[in-house]
Parts: sequence; C-alpha cells; structure tokens
Amino acid sequence: MNRTNFYTVVQVDGTDEVDFLWNPLSAFEMSYAPTYYRVTAVDTMRPDLISYKAYGTVRFWWVICLVNQIDSPLTDIQPGTVLTIPSKLDIVNFQRKFRVRRSR
Repeated sequence: MNRTNFYTVVQVDGTDEVDFLWNPLSAFEMSYAPTYYRVTAVDTMRPDLISYKAYGTVRFWWVICLVNQIDSPLTDIQPGTVLTIPSKLDIVNFQRKFRVRRSR
C-alpha cells in the first residue's frame, strides 16, 4: 500500500474491486489514555491549531478529526465541543504499523 494505492483490493465474484469501506485509518486504535480538549472560539474550524496546542505540531490534525469523527472541520468544530485527543504514542504506533509516512 502506498499513497497512490491507499485502499485494499478485494475479490468479489472473481473480480478485483477496491474496498472503499476499509482502509488503514479504520484500524486506528487508542491503547493509551487520551486527553480531552474543549474547543474555544479561536479554535473554530482549525484542527491544525488544536493539533499544535496538543502535540506541538500541526501535523496530527487528521488524527483529531478521525478520532472525533469530524467529517467537516468547517461545521463540526464549534466552541464548547469537547474533543478526544489521542496519545502521541498511539499515533507513532499507528505510523509504524501501517508505515505511514510522516509529513514534513
């Protein structure tokens, strides 16, 4: 699996098809205790800022959206919302397990 082949291919009735219902992101697990963060007005629509406050980098905004089932940061991140922030160890373990390249 790589960037261009993110989804797995399965056989259905002898035909190779792309499985859009499962991808490695579906397998993200939290083994360590998460922290929680209450969204402020400054953080509205900005998962990158929340990632920076939680991890010291903007690179893990996608994990926050994934864990909290945020499909649209523009509408789903509102002031007062309490977000689950996974441990950085869980992110590192996920990256190692699925060989996800770290963004630069």
